Formats: sequence, structure tokens, C-alpha cells
Amino acid sequence: MANIKNLQMWKDICADARISISKSMLGLKTTAVYVPTQSVIDARTIEYTPQDGDRLRRILSSHKENLAEAIGEFRPKKVPNGNYMLEVCRSRDGQFVALLLQQFTRMNYEPVTGTLFFEGVDAQIISQLF
Repeated sequence: MANIKNLQMWKDICADARISISKSMLGLKTTAVYVPTQSVIDARTIEYTPQDGDRLRRILSSHKENLAEAIGEFRPKKVPNGNYMLEVCRSRDGQFVALLLQQFTRMNYEPVTGTLFFEGVDAQIISQLF
């Protein structure tokens, strides 16, 4: 699990009205909650090979109406020290997912997509990737 406050998409998560942020334990622990379902959001990062990352980029840039079709049978494999890194924030009930895909360039991970938000059925479909 990644610390949600350390993600590059943290500011986008905080700015989203569907997300409630609370701090506890003297500010040491931050909890994000998907307000419509009151489900806690967990964060993590996943690294992928250049081939899987490029395919993932194409899927994420497709129209949401074609999401299931674009994913098909594709299941990217996690690797250590991958060329692509996906930041994932997912509610525990599976009704909300936020993603930010990044590629390793110039000795740093740089975003190749904006922060993408999925709810309901779309969140469940995109969750098949991880």
C-alpha cells in the first residue's frame, strides 16, 4: 500500500468533491473516503513493462463507452522497476477508482495521462486491470 499523500495525483484527489479527506493520530494518518458510498479509499502503485504500459496508455485514452472492449483479455503483469507506473486509488467497495499513468523519463516518473476517475460499472471494469 502506498501513502495516498505521496501520490502525484494527491491534489486532484483532494479537489474532487466526491472524496472526503480526514486526518487522525496527530496528522500522521490520512484517510480518504468515497462520499457517495462512505467507502474508504486505498492507494497503491503498480509498475509495468514498456509493452504493457503502452497498451495500458491506449486503453486509458479510449472512450469510456468502449472500456470493456478496449480491455478485452488484457491483464498487465506487475514488474519491479518498471518503465511505467500506475497510481491507483480504489474504494474498498469497488465503486470508485482514480488512476494516473506515468512513464519513467529523465530519471523520474512523468505523467502520460491526467488523473482519470471512474465510478460504478466503469470502476468495476477498469479494476480488472489490477
